[in-house]
Amino acid sequence: MANYQCTSCGQQFTLQQEIAAPRCPSCGQPCVELSGNGQQPHDTQNVHRPNNAYGAPHQEPGIFDDGPSGKSRGVAGLLAILLGGLGVHYFYLNKVGGGIICLILTLISCGIWSIISFVQGILMLTMKQADFERKYVDTSSTFPLF
Repeated sequence: MANYQCTSCGQQFTLQQEIAAPRCPSCGQPCVELSGNGQQPHDTQNVHRPNNAYGAPHQEPGIFDDGPSGKSRGVAGLLAILLGGLGVHYFYLNKVGGGIICLILTLISCGIWSIISFVQGILMLTMKQADFERKYVDTSSTFPLF
């Protein structure tokens, strides 16, 4: 009998016979044989760690988490959806010129420009944080669209 530990989920299990490349019964990932005391893997040099080879897996920040600039794409997206016609989302992103332009366009178009701001808010909520930072925060453009 041989004791094994999954390299992905950490589950320990026993097999009746030794197998060259055992797989975890619950997640199907490669496993390593435990040493006699059942505490440490027998061979740790060839351990396959699919998602966390260099530490914790990279996760996209939450929608309302502040990005590197301190601006949240969730807040900007909601402001664009709810108050986009007034340009509030541009003021939040420190794009004062864009906010004024958005306000003027809403007045000239009798509120139709609010539809474009609504779509822009949905796009902000669905894009990745890095894309949001590049497109709306880090850009030198006064009036970034889509």
